[in-house]
Amino acid sequence: MESWAQQVVAKWATEGVKINDKTTIDSIESTEIVLDFKFPEDFKELYLEMNGFKGLDWQEHMFHFWPLEKIIEEYEESDAKNFVGFCDFLLGSNFIGFNKNRAGIFKKYSKMYSDLEDGELIANSLEEVVSMINSSDDRIY
Repeated sequence: MESWAQQVVAKWATEGVKINDKTTIDSIESTEIVLDFKFPEDFKELYLEMNGFKGLDWQEHMFHFWPLEKIIEEYEESDAKNFVGFCDFLLGSNFIGFNKNRAGIFKKYSKMYSDLEDGELIANSLEEVVSMINSSDDRIY
């Protein structure tokens, strides 16, 4: 039986999304060290099936999941150090990610401003956010 992560990666691949190859637990742990943040298990589950989308590709509702390297790059460029993004809508219209100080998945409209770094809580798990993204739920926009 396929896991939710395997199912969603297969769905995106069937839809023509260009997906990076799987990453490794070592790469995830190295990223965690750089970010000073431990990813939740469902994030690891998804990224062990894919390392984000290739290039600037996105799924049908225009969400782009970042490879680990871009997660690090975006974090290092931002002055909002409590926010760890992993996905964006319409190439930067809004960002989806984690808050280092609170459980859940958050949305924010700027990756740069520390006064906005907490973001708005939109889900309790990555699996829930992926479902919201794939169904074009209004809460993710």
